[in-house]
Amino acid sequence: MADDLFTPTISPAADEARRPPWRPQSLIFPALLGGPAAVTVLALLNGRRLGVSHRAYLAVLGTGLAGLAARLAMTLAISGDGSNRPVRLAGALAGGLVWLVAAATQKRRFRAYELRGGEPASLWLPGLGAVLVIGFVEALLIFLVAAA
Repeated sequence: MADDLFTPTISPAADEARRPPWRPQSLIFPALLGGPAAVTVLALLNGRRLGVSHRAYLAVLGTGLAGLAARLAMTLAISGDGSNRPVRLAGALAGGLVWLVAAATQKRRFRAYELRGGEPASLWLPGLGAVLVIGFVEALLIFLVAAA
């Protein structure tokens, strides 16, 4: 019975060959700067690295698609009345909502990863790449839809 007191409660990582995950809280920067598509791609990759459940994975994917649709609808509504309102705010809001779901679904798994002694990976290059590449593709899609 006394030996149970010294048994670790957090088991070691099952698969050490996986790439280290990013901090879910750090995904807020690509969410606000790159929009819902950029944060969705990064959150899905991070979810795979963390080994989240299929349900959590689908929640992030569904929220990302809904965020992109909402961004398109808000942009069309704002730019349709002829005014010059900032449409970039719509992308930041939609990206922030996707980030909330991603952070909620990945927070526990990431905390367990940290408690096992895992170090998070740097999000600088992937985040910048997602903001530039995926954010550009999203902006191009919005431009094409608004022009039609």
